[in-house]
Amino acid sequence: MRRTTIAILGAAVLAIAGCGSGKPFANKPRPPIPINLTVYINDSRISVSPTSLGAGPIVLIVTNQSSRAQSLRVQTPGSQTALAETGPINPQANAQVKLDVSPGDYDVAAEGGGSSQAAQAVASSIPPAHLHVGPPRPSASDQLLQP
Repeated sequence: MRRTTIAILGAAVLAIAGCGSGKPFANKPRPPIPINLTVYINDSRISVSPTSLGAGPIVLIVTNQSSRAQSLRVQTPGSQTALAETGPINPQANAQVKLDVSPGDYDVAAEGGGSSQAAQAVASSIPPAHLHVGPPRPSASDQLLQP
């Protein structure tokens, strides 16, 4: 009986000691908490609030208060490549865009939207809003109850 107990304890000690070996755990910091930005579109302007923030994940909450459907486009100034786009947003409707931004400047522009190609090809006369993104925000590793 005594030998069996010693053998079981010895096997348990070896099994527990083996659990800690292997690759070390890479404790990578979590990304920053996403920041919600509001984007307001009407017939004469587009506005973004806040206009300046740190780099990291953002969520654009868009409301179209203009008289016709609009699409939202986020791009760097002078570039034709969109970082994010929405489909047509009907008047009095909302949309959401998730994006991870790097330091730099961005244009948030509204484009004519609609169900036909002709409606989508109409250039918007609304000047774009500008968004300035600074250095990266701190990690969210010390924030409780966050994704």
